[in-house]
Amino acid sequence: MPVLLNRTIPWALAGLLGLLGFLFPAQAFGLAPLFFLSSAVILGIPHGACDPWVPGWVQQKPSRIPFLFWFFVIYLACSFLYLLVWQAAPFPATVFFLLLTSWHWGTADASLLFSPGLRWLSFGLGRGLWVMLAPFAFHTLEAWRVVLLMAPAAGPAPSPIFFQCLLVVPLLLTLASRPGKTEWGETILLLLLLGLTPPLVGVGTYFVAFHAWRHLLRLAEIREHLQSSLPIKAWLNSLGRLLLFAAPLTIATLLFLPLLPRFLGLHPANMEGWVGSYLILLAVLTLPHAILVGWVDLNFKNVKH
Repeated sequence: MPVLLNRTIPWALAGLLGLLGFLFPAQAFGLAPLFFLSSAVILGIPHGACDPWVPGWVQQKPSRIPFLFWFFVIYLACSFLYLLVWQAAPFPATVFFLLLTSWHWGTADASLLFSPGLRWLSFGLGRGLWVMLAPFAFHTLEAWRVVLLMAPAAGPAPSPIFFQCLLVVPLLLTLASRPGKTEWGETILLLLLLGLTPPLVGVGTYFVAFHAWRHLLRLAEIREHLQSSLPIKAWLNSLGRLLLFAAPLTIATLLFLPLLPRFLGLHPANMEGWVGSYLILLAVLTLPHAILVGWVDLNFKNVKH
C-alpha cells in the first residue's frame, strides 16, 4: 500500500486530534459522543458492509446468489445469538466485546506487517491491548462510563492502578514481536492520542483512521489487485467504488440501530446514551466480521510482507 495512504493520513489525523484534545480538553469531552457516533457513516460501518463479497474477491470468483443467501443467514445468525447473550448477561458480553475488538483490531494491523505466525500473533495481541487498555489506564472514570452505557449494572470502576499494571502485558507482547522503528513510532503516537483525548475520541480515531481506513485499503488491494507503485488516484478511485458498493448495506444496518434499545431494555435519553446502543450494534456485527477477516488473513497470499 502507498505510504501516503497507509501511514501518512492516519498518523496526521491522529496527531492533529491528539493536539486538539490537549489544547481544548473541555471541547473534546463535549464533542466526544458526536465524534464517535459519526463513525457510523464515516468508514466505521461501511468498512464491514462489503463482507458478503469478500470471499469471492479473495478467491477471484463471483459470489453467486446461493452463496450470498447462506452467507447472510450465517452472518446474521451469529450476530443475533450474540445479541441474545448480551440481553441475558450484558457485562460479560461487554467484556467479550472489548477482548474480541482488541484481537480483531490488533491482528488486522499485524496482517499488514507479518504473515500469520508468532510475530503476527504477539504484535497483534500487543497492538489491540494497547488500544483497549490505554483509555482505562489514562481516563479510568470516563472509559468506565462507556462500559456502563453498554452494561448499566457493571458496578463501580476498578482502580486506575489495576489497568496501569495491565499495560505491562501489551509492552511485553510488543517487545516479543521485534517491531521496527516505524511500528514503535506508531505505537507511541497511538498512546499519546489515547492519553491526550477522551476515550471516545481516541478509540474513535483509531477505529476510523487506522482500522477501518486500512481495512478498506486492503479490500481495494484484494479486489482490484492494486500495487503500491500505482498512482494515488487509482487507489482513491478504488476506495470510492468500495464505499459506493458498501452504501446499501450500511443504510440497512443503520436501520436496526433504533430497535436495539427496545430489545435490550435500554433507554437512551441523549447522544451519549445512543453511543451505548451504537457500540452494541458494532459488537454483534464484529463477531462474524472478525471471523471473516481471520479467514482472509489465512487465505490472501498476495500481501507483500
